[in-house]
Amino acid sequence: MRNIKILWILLLSHCSLAQAKTLYFNRPADTPQARYVVELLSLAYKDIGHSLELIDFDQQTALIAANAGELDGQLGRIAGVTDSYANLLYVDFPLYSFNLQLISHCTSCSFNQIESMAVQSGYLVAYQYMMDNRYKGELIEVKSSAAQLNLLIQKKVQGALIIDFHLRKHLPYMDVDTIKIEDLMTIDSFHYLHQKHAALIPKLKVTLKKLEQKGIIEVLKAKYRI
Repeated sequence: MRNIKILWILLLSHCSLAQAKTLYFNRPADTPQARYVVELLSLAYKDIGHSLELIDFDQQTALIAANAGELDGQLGRIAGVTDSYANLLYVDFPLYSFNLQLISHCTSCSFNQIESMAVQSGYLVAYQYMMDNRYKGELIEVKSSAAQLNLLIQKKVQGALIIDFHLRKHLPYMDVDTIKIEDLMTIDSFHYLHQKHAALIPKLKVTLKKLEQKGIIEVLKAKYRI
């Protein structure tokens, strides 16, 4: 009888640990948008009995690792990621919106007239836009928005595709009278999970809607000036 009772306690403990699971995601670049998403999703996971933990991981291979199940998903990515990473499923709730912008020295050029373009590697939205618009100019890939803008300022490229909140912090130090900044498209960002966590997706969607209805998402957006 005593052995049966111990076995029952161990089974209950195992079930409890299985229910309260930690999910691991790569640490994003430190931006207000990233801090907002981390806080929001931490609240959402806590509400469904799980926790979120960030680990340092190479940004360039994070999507591949998430698709392989080495990471549990991606905190925030644009719609369409599943076209190339079929094991990733998205939570159908937009976390926030942002603009893809073209910044260029050529104030009269259209997108396809830009002869050379700097993009930040790893940001799918820029590559997708170039593919959709059949861009045929020279493409320069760099690791940061600062590197993009340095190339532009030094006139080593004619234009740069950049996300609006990455550009915003650099604008006070730029001569904006000599460049053109154009909004190309508005994009929504979504949370993605590996398909092994598919059962969590409807729960997260319900929780995120609940946080929205309670005004918590609005408060967080105001906190991080999203």
